[in-house]
Amino acid sequence: MSQTKMPIEEDLDLISKLPDEILQHILCFNIPTKLAITTSILSRRWRHVWCELPSLSLDVDTLTKADSVNETLTRYTAPKTKSFHLTIDYEMKNMSYIDTWIKFAMSHNVENLSLDFSSHYYSEYKFPDFFYSSSSLKQLDITLNSYGKIVPECTVSWTSLQKLSLTCDSLSDESMAKILAGCPILENLSLNFISQDRYYGYYGRHNDHYYDQYKLPDFFYTNSSVKELDITLSCYHTVVPECTVSWTSLHKLSLRFCNLSDESMAKILSGCPVLENLNLYHCGGTLNVLDLTESPRLRTLEVILNITVPGPRQIVAPHIHYLKLYDAQLSCTLVDVSSVTEAWMETSCVSMNSDSKANFLQVMVLKMLDKLKNAEKLKLGRNFIQILSLAEIRGVPLPMLKVKALTLDTKICQYVIPGIERLLKNSPELEKLTVGGKPRSRVHVEFLDKYLELQGFNVNKCWRSKKGATWGEHCVDVESEHVASVVELMLRNPTEKLDKMVVLLNERYLKFKIEDLTATLCHNNNVTIVLFSTEDW
Repeated sequence: MSQTKMPIEEDLDLISKLPDEILQHILCFNIPTKLAITTSILSRRWRHVWCELPSLSLDVDTLTKADSVNETLTRYTAPKTKSFHLTIDYEMKNMSYIDTWIKFAMSHNVENLSLDFSSHYYSEYKFPDFFYSSSSLKQLDITLNSYGKIVPECTVSWTSLQKLSLTCDSLSDESMAKILAGCPILENLSLNFISQDRYYGYYGRHNDHYYDQYKLPDFFYTNSSVKELDITLSCYHTVVPECTVSWTSLHKLSLRFCNLSDESMAKILSGCPVLENLNLYHCGGTLNVLDLTESPRLRTLEVILNITVPGPRQIVAPHIHYLKLYDAQLSCTLVDVSSVTEAWMETSCVSMNSDSKANFLQVMVLKMLDKLKNAEKLKLGRNFIQILSLAEIRGVPLPMLKVKALTLDTKICQYVIPGIERLLKNSPELEKLTVGGKPRSRVHVEFLDKYLELQGFNVNKCWRSKKGATWGEHCVDVESEHVASVVELMLRNPTEKLDKMVVLLNERYLKFKIEDLTATLCHNNNVTIVLFSTEDW
């Protein structure tokens, strides 16, 4: 009995049968418009699909010239553009094209507008007056270079704008006042000031003259609509509110490259009654004690301190539930983090060129771990674990932990094995274990070996696991027996609650196939072992 078969082309090209709206939605997923346009050659069905895309992403560079962009916009037929992204990385002779393209987006009632003019060719570009008036715009992202400025000479009226991100040299008080006054329902504000003085110290040479530090105007510290505020100040300018701070709706505050004092931080916190999330990235100054006692709603704290930034010496945060601390010098003391349920801890590739320095680092790491012993989720970085390894080898006791989900964000080498072994022994409530991390800066292992030698240890023996787990000095040329021995080590910890182990393996360092490893692993019916293999993370 013969069967009727559909033509192969008709059977395979099911996607072309989808409605235009779905096809256009697919073409908007992180696909540049010039690539979406190429679908027009697939067939007659696809010829005009791109012409009504709800989003346009245009990159003007050496390959895509202004004429090509003009032709694209001429063929575009959608009455409304939800998102319009324009990046210019090419010196155009006719600067008026930029005004034309922005006007095109505004005339199509754009809701999400992103303009990237970070190329040095457009340092003197001035936005036209019509740009500052829109009732449809909800999200605006402007990126200029370190000399670019935004100077509205007219009234700003972005009455529907909810999210604004500005990256530029700086803003004059007058310009900032106009912008804030023209955004009555603004909820998310990001200011990234990248003036050239960042590279010249507190007083920088810029266009052959010196100028003082930038200071946020007093009126900036009063706002009732903004819920998320992100401020990046060039060259560690000092944030010193001389007036009362009143950010009554602020839920999330991020400060980067700012100089702070105890007094200024206290004044800021007192003006944020509903603050839930505080991020301090590379903030220096004279801030000694970060006291969050009077911020009862604060739940998340992230502090990143590099080697050149002293930052807070003490953290008093009794109400937070999540703590992320990257302390390059391990100079910060956790005074009160009694409510933390989840934490991420790491230090930098610090030098341990003296016994006193190495002893200090071990003391600080153990103190931090003791303050976090009640956390249910812990993520520890490679350098943090290596310092724990030193303490374990020397017989220094580690605190017992109540952690249920432990992530060891490290590549496996012999210098983390002792620390991992002790962490597992001291985590009887552990239910899920994840091991593996991206390559990052690390403590130089020669310092570790030298320190132990001075303490009288044999470095050829002391890094070996008491349970027989073996690994080389580095993360390369990994054999299957290395991975198998470490997995076996992890399964020998005393907890009876462990039910899942996730091991991340980088294929670049392996000398075996993952399927060959599974046969060598012991079969523990109570623990699910998940092996992830990738070329990079």
